[in-house]
Amino acid sequence: MASTDEDPLFKRIVSTIRAAAALSAQDIDFYRSLHPSVGKELDDTSATVVSLINELLLSVDENNNELKTGRDNFEDSWKELSNVMDNIFEKADHAFDSIKHGSSSKNESGNMQYLADNSHEDATPSKRIEKPQLLFKTPVDNTELHPFKPLLKEKPHALKPLEETLLIAPEEENVPAHYPHPYEYEIDKHPYNDSVLEVRERIDPQPWDGTEPVWVDNVESLSQMLKELKKVKELAVDLEHHDYRSYYGIVCLMQISSRTQDWLVDTIALRDELHVLNAVFADPTVVKVFHGAFMDIIWLQRDLGLYVVSLFDTYHASRALGFPKHSLAYLLETFANFKTSKKYQLADWRVRPLPKPLKDYARSDTHFLLSIYDDLRNALIRAGKLAEVLNASRNVAKRRFEYTSFRPRVPDSNVYSPIESPEPWRKLMYQYNVPPSKEPLLRKLYEWRDMVARRDDESVRYIMPNQLLVSLVSLAPTETSAVLSVSTYVTDYVRTNARTLANLIKRTLETIKAGSSSALEFSPSEDTLANPAATLSLHRIQNLDDHFRSLLMEAQKQRGSTGSQHSSSLLFNSNLITGPRAVEYTNGQKHVIGDNELQTRKHALLQKFMSQPAEPTIDSETPSVPPSSETPQTAEAVLSSEPHDSQSEPQKAEPDFDKNEIVVLKKKKTHTQKTKETATNSTEAVDYANAKEVLGKGNSSSARKGDKERSRKRKFDPYGQDNNAPSGVKKKNKPAKGKSISFK
Repeated sequence: MASTDEDPLFKRIVSTIRAAAALSAQDIDFYRSLHPSVGKELDDTSATVVSLINELLLSVDENNNELKTGRDNFEDSWKELSNVMDNIFEKADHAFDSIKHGSSSKNESGNMQYLADNSHEDATPSKRIEKPQLLFKTPVDNTELHPFKPLLKEKPHALKPLEETLLIAPEEENVPAHYPHPYEYEIDKHPYNDSVLEVRERIDPQPWDGTEPVWVDNVESLSQMLKELKKVKELAVDLEHHDYRSYYGIVCLMQISSRTQDWLVDTIALRDELHVLNAVFADPTVVKVFHGAFMDIIWLQRDLGLYVVSLFDTYHASRALGFPKHSLAYLLETFANFKTSKKYQLADWRVRPLPKPLKDYARSDTHFLLSIYDDLRNALIRAGKLAEVLNASRNVAKRRFEYTSFRPRVPDSNVYSPIESPEPWRKLMYQYNVPPSKEPLLRKLYEWRDMVARRDDESVRYIMPNQLLVSLVSLAPTETSAVLSVSTYVTDYVRTNARTLANLIKRTLETIKAGSSSALEFSPSEDTLANPAATLSLHRIQNLDDHFRSLLMEAQKQRGSTGSQHSSSLLFNSNLITGPRAVEYTNGQKHVIGDNELQTRKHALLQKFMSQPAEPTIDSETPSVPPSSETPQTAEAVLSSEPHDSQSEPQKAEPDFDKNEIVVLKKKKTHTQKTKETATNSTEAVDYANAKEVLGKGNSSSARKGDKERSRKRKFDPYGQDNNAPSGVKKKNKPAKGKSISFK
């Protein structure tokens, strides 16, 4: 091919693109209106380009719709045109790759094989599929009332007996009670087959077009397949899973390939019969090749009771060899020259009978996998990385399934649970920016969705997608009509339970509001903490005492206690008061106060409070009263209002409290300005009628002089320096011309 500088076609393409770009930058309609000849030439050129595009579309597929002239028609057909152009460019890339790398291709024909994609045959059914779990012999249990128990009925190739492996492990610090992996010991101890450790010649797969898979959906065909599998030493296995109409998910299809045959196993019809495959899957002499068995291992043991010994994971092999991509599609293109399709990755694999496109897609996952395994094994042995890949494959095989309620409290890579986080709704808060004030509502709706999904064995996405859940939290509708109009897409479950959801949202919002108001109501303020007497009263103290005694009596009845209410503590289960309850000190000697005397003093105290007309209030701003002859009574004096023995001496008035007293009502000190005391208690009487005038105007010159001085002092000088007015804004200096100014 000639160089780009000398190629006339390339020059014309470049000039055409430049002319089109320059033309699009102009106002075409303006020039069209000025010069009708220009408009006619533009219409003729557009018709020519459209005819060329239509010829290209029809050459690709005769069923394509032709492009019509006109700006509106072109914009409507642009999407279809872009799809056709993408297919043309993709095929061109494949053609160039086959020409460029044809000599190094491992395929004798040197051409890439493609999965047949018949666009006219719809692989997805239009009608709803009946839930297959309704026909299971063993009903699905989503209650999670106990740890997950392995479904094993027998244990082939065992180093430890089945009875020993089915013993429940006791609960530890961060691990709840659980059943251990029944084949964990065998996976670690059984050696791999010698064929895995040697460089062997690659065995090509059977021709894709010359073989057909065997469909296995009954016990007879299963027995025949098992008989064939026991003869081989290498197997390729893959699974197809469905999790949209089931809470945990369902294994719908299993693909198994040997060097000569492919099988498609209906795991829905044979769900309770496939445990017999452990005779091959647990055989350490048979290598089981998976790609990305991270979840396949979990699904096998959860639904079918199958465990894999001697696993080889091609995903870990591709990572160890440093490939740019690690997907199965990349390995198929690189080592098998086979191009698969991504169209059926999200297909509904529950459909029966299974359409041919889905069968071909499922079969392609394992048909070439053993040949790819040969290439990867040899490359790993030459690179000295085989042991690393086998160890990673063993760790994948030792993964076990566990219910969410019994998951380890510390995340463990060897344990899989449907929900890993103890508070899964927080992930939605971070993902959708839900404010913390809406967390209680988000949690209630999340728990309702999970409860309904478990009950009806549906996925939470089918019950209520996350976007719809967040919309309900954000808008918080409390009416049925508002729930139905919260989003353009409302699921059947939300539509059916609209009233229930509205009531749930309403009750939750009321709970949130009541919780916040009660928190404000019972939160003590600073004034209350500084001055408890402002809120405490005799009536309130009596109510609190009665409430405490009622609670204490109820607790003692529940415990069956007949002792005194002061004898022990319910919290610490020990004696609350070990010594005498009340004592008094007289002349430095301690005297015990009996119960009778305490009751008498209490009665006298209550009588004294009740005889007062109103409850006293304490005002911190009230000036202190001058000291009187009476000294303030202490608590001891109040409690000892009745006459004592003749030996007791009268109390002395002291400015401070006695340190030997237990409880003292200390006199409140107020910081007030001290008043000057007069020299004598008696004062002379003042004759205000004959006294000199103090505030009035006098006739003397000194009085007038004093008035002038006072008026002079009262005069306000706005420009004076001694006034108390705030200073004004400083005048900014005007910059000189030619100088730059920097603003800070």
